[in-house]
Amino acid sequence: MKFDLFSLMQKRDESWNMREVFEDVESSVRIAEQIGFQTAWFAEHHFNNYSLCPSPLMAVSYFAAITSRIRLGTAVVVVPFYQPMRLLQEIGLADVMCNGRLVLGLGSGYQDYEFQRFDVGIETGIERTLEMLDLIEIAFTQEQFEYHGKHYDFPPTQFAIKPLQAPMPEIWVAGLMSRPEVQERVARSGYVPMLTPSWKPMSSIEKARDEYRQLFRSVGRDPQRMPLGLMRFVHVTNSKAEAEEAARRARYSSRVSLSLRKDYARFDGIYAQDIESENEPPLDEMMQNYVIGDAEHCIEKILEDHDCMGHSHMLVNVQLGGIPTDRVHRTLDALGEDIIPGVEKELARRGVQAPVIDQHPTVGPLAA
Repeated sequence: MKFDLFSLMQKRDESWNMREVFEDVESSVRIAEQIGFQTAWFAEHHFNNYSLCPSPLMAVSYFAAITSRIRLGTAVVVVPFYQPMRLLQEIGLADVMCNGRLVLGLGSGYQDYEFQRFDVGIETGIERTLEMLDLIEIAFTQEQFEYHGKHYDFPPTQFAIKPLQAPMPEIWVAGLMSRPEVQERVARSGYVPMLTPSWKPMSSIEKARDEYRQLFRSVGRDPQRMPLGLMRFVHVTNSKAEAEEAARRARYSSRVSLSLRKDYARFDGIYAQDIESENEPPLDEMMQNYVIGDAEHCIEKILEDHDCMGHSHMLVNVQLGGIPTDRVHRTLDALGEDIIPGVEKELARRGVQAPVIDQHPTVGPLAA
């Protein structure tokens, strides 16, 4: 199993300024590269403190200059908010700037609050994203291309800038799996799905995992070696008080995400209010579902998650709700020194096979 760093760039309150949020992420990425994390991922959200990162490709381009080994990923580019021809060229430029280290995470979006302010109908999000997948596969595998879809229509075009990785960067997807045609596309192309249980138990996403495995089996792929990214909040501490505080901070982030998804969010300026959700589990139950505790407990919890999901990648979120930077660094250090080696040793003892990321276009001249 590979370990990745996920950065939301969240600004909890006025105690942090914008520069401090970014410096916290910058220092975390540097540590993650030293530890040996495979990929650093950057979110995309707009218009409030849930995330200060409106452009993950811009973040990738910045971090390309201060890192040399770690891969740099978008988690995710919210496709419906982009003009496709500009996005395609910016993907190419970002991959060149990071010397072929770009990992392209794509999503259709889920916050109507954002869609309204981009003047895009949320009901068109999945269709637009499917057409963008067509465009990526066609544009990056041909010298010249044209496209005629429902939402996008382009005459014969060629690009001067394309990804350094041939034919295109590795593609991951999130929030696209509610429609059968998308599910089949993801499985057939070998894209890597991303899931998160948030504050819920891991059993809450077992059904989605089983559906993915069945899809991979249906297109002739080995479901037991299916790549899968699992996003988890992690905080390492020996203090019960710190553990409870970390859980409250993570709860705030989950509450905001849910309120934006279900369109009942309220704001004080840019700050989303901390609104309790319907049927919300108690804090002690959330603490059992998050990866929070001492190093030994975190190893056990991560292995328990792997037993349930069989995921190939764990996207570790260590900064939610304004956790102090020194405690973020402490968690990363514990991951590098104790937790990751402990998990890897146990998985090796069990003979866990490495995942197979085998991607190929389903449209265009290289379609399989």
